[in-house]
Amino acid sequence: MGKIRSTDEPVGRMAKLMAELYYFMAREFIERLGEEAGREAIRSAVTGFGEARAKVMREEAKERGLEINAETYAIVRDMPGISWEKDPANPADITYCPMHDMWDQLDALEIGALYCEIDSVLYHGFQVDFERPFCKTSGDSCCRFVIHDKNK
Repeated sequence: MGKIRSTDEPVGRMAKLMAELYYFMAREFIERLGEEAGREAIRSAVTGFGEARAKVMREEAKERGLEINAETYAIVRDMPGISWEKDPANPADITYCPMHDMWDQLDALEIGALYCEIDSVLYHGFQVDFERPFCKTSGDSCCRFVIHDKNK
């Protein structure tokens, strides 16, 4: 299984543990339901999780008197980005993701790619158009996040 050590940075360690739990659950869905129905169930679960997260973040934004947009998403985002690394020359490019690292160790990038779809759900919840032309789970060297506020 994936290598996680107690001395690893705590946020990255928790992200890897979350990715590993997701892997075991997703793999079980596919094994029990079959490839197509399993993937459909995974996507449904990831979408539901993303919608629930976005709802709570929008509630926080409302409590703080913030508009619903990309800037606010960055302020109220519930997942810390401490262990993710960006390309200093292009901050839209994530060059290291602890979740990808775990899925890569587990030889489960295809299953991980289904989880990555959550970003579209989260950004959509903040009225943001989101594109990811490059994704590490698809074999690219980075995940590129291209976002545009729908209201601008």
